[in-house]
Amino acid sequence: MLLNCWILALTFYLTAAKEDCDKSVREDRCGEIFVNISSCNEESYRTQLMDCLVTCGKCGAFSCNNAQSDTVLNCTALASQCESAVWKQLMKDKCPYTCGKCDVKNANLCKDASDAVVCSTMVQFCNSLDYYDQMTEQCASTCNRCPNVAPNATSTCVDYAKDCVSRIGLCGIPQYDGLMHRACAKTCNKCSGCYDNSNSCQQWAARGFCTNGKNDRAMKMKYCAKTCSLC
Repeated sequence: MLLNCWILALTFYLTAAKEDCDKSVREDRCGEIFVNISSCNEESYRTQLMDCLVTCGKCGAFSCNNAQSDTVLNCTALASQCESAVWKQLMKDKCPYTCGKCDVKNANLCKDASDAVVCSTMVQFCNSLDYYDQMTEQCASTCNRCPNVAPNATSTCVDYAKDCVSRIGLCGIPQYDGLMHRACAKTCNKCSGCYDNSNSCQQWAARGFCTNGKNDRAMKMKYCAKTCSLC
């Protein structure tokens, strides 16, 4: 009889609901498991952690994929190195899901249009001029190009693509004018004038980006000055 009760209790525990990150709903059992909140960062609690992301404040920390599959780089086998002083940064870059180190600064600002595994695999192309607009459209969160990201006051005239200098010959070609404005303003000397820094401004404007009081003038100027009629 005692064994049956124990089995029923264990079954209930294993099938209990996970915490809902979207609604910030906590489960009582998670508070009992993580009485000491520092346990959330211990590898031995990883299984329980995945059910208790709200309690542990880890919503979004596992919202990405590892850069490569385990058949190429076995992140699972290297999990013990996530907090290693020597390998910590490499593990964050290559195994963010395994280590619970996904970059979540944009998690509540916008979402990638493409699947998370696609964007995390293609992240190396975020700042490539050839794919700049496509990556901005498909992987805005991964590439840190959410329209609600507050602008940096010191970066009003910068190049966003990494290969602007080597592609400077495109600056004066009409069909590349919009792209070079958005990606290579500094190299192309396009920092003054009236233009949009995103090719998604029309879509954003249709959803209220220009009129939404939550978006301050500096933000609108940075991304969609022309579309929002600010210049």
